Amino acid sequence: MSRDVASVTIVGRAGTHPQLSVGPTGDRVSFRVVATERRFDRTADDWVDGDEFGVTVVCWRTMATAALNTVRKGDPIVIVGRIATRRFERDGATQYFTEVKADFIGLDVAKAGTRFTRNPLEPRPAEEHNGSLGGSEQTANGSPGPGPDDELPVRESEEFRAQWEAENGAGDGRNGELVSID
Repeated sequence: MSRDVASVTIVGRAGTHPQLSVGPTGDRVSFRVVATERRFDRTADDWVDGDEFGVTVVCWRTMATAALNTVRKGDPIVIVGRIATRRFERDGATQYFTEVKADFIGLDVAKAGTRFTRNPLEPRPAEEHNGSLGGSEQTANGSPGPGPDDELPVRESEEFRAQWEAENGAGDGRNGELVSID
């Protein structure tokens, strides 16, 4: 028997800094997110704020670590997750607590301004590229490889390695990792 879960996408701002808590199911990180409705007011001929919605977002494991290290109060973020409601008794009354279990947390770079940028990748000399696919070799699909003056595309494995090195402190630390410019 499958269990239906209500999923939700929230576009808003982090209302609090992420906080680490240790519980019976392991370490968890939680923070509040606030989404404000924007609507066009014809009488004022301008966009105005409408209703606000706030909810606690929780995450575990790798996402918890990333949220703890990246998200800050006020950051524009996008959350995709599952709505969960817990029921508990307090002073003889039944109370409910709703939260979002995050499946995805992303920074809304359109609204982040210059809070996050990437260090530019330094250009590499052409001879570094020619080692693996030289002028007259063939590619995997049998077509001729690039000539000596052709620009080679960045390979997925190189991108993955550069990202891994940046995230794990290897290399020179200039492989496109996010840096704060506060």
